Amino acid sequence: MDYIDDFNELIKKSALGNADAFRTLYEHLIDKVFAYVRYRSHSEDDATDITQEIFVDFYKSLPNFTYASREQFYGFVFTITKRKLAKYYANKHTRAIKNQSEFDEQKHGEFLDNSSVSDEVTRALEKLDALAREIVVLHHWSRYTFSEIATLISMKESAVRVRHHRALKSLSVSLDSR
Repeated sequence: MDYIDDFNELIKKSALGNADAFRTLYEHLIDKVFAYVRYRSHSEDDATDITQEIFVDFYKSLPNFTYASREQFYGFVFTITKRKLAKYYANKHTRAIKNQSEFDEQKHGEFLDNSSVSDEVTRALEKLDALAREIVVLHHWSRYTFSEIATLISMKESAVRVRHHRALKSLSVSLDSR
């Protein structure tokens, strides 16, 4: 579902336990959230688990949420998503420290498959600064509009568009040089 007329009504009904209203919100958000989490976690299984946790937190938070605008709503969801990803990375880092001997045995490039186009794009994305990478991922993987991204990262829409354009140019140069 790409468009919802009345987020406010769905949020109110969901907060009161209306399963159909929550399902509508879930179906509207799931592809965007999963695509973003999948890109950030680099693992389909982890992305599935994290996304599930995001929606549990989202559901629990709805009674305390006051709807003001579509962009503010997406910001609310994105904040939950960022917190869950931060927790994921913190836990992943802790596991990495515990398994340091195993990690030391692995070579840095072992995780990359040079024959894959998606890996080339991932490496090119990693060369971008964090904000530019975030904008590209939010726009192309999670399908947020520039207006929504501007709200999510507290920038003007025109600045987001400029950053996006520059990032695509940089990606083009990186990918053409391969």
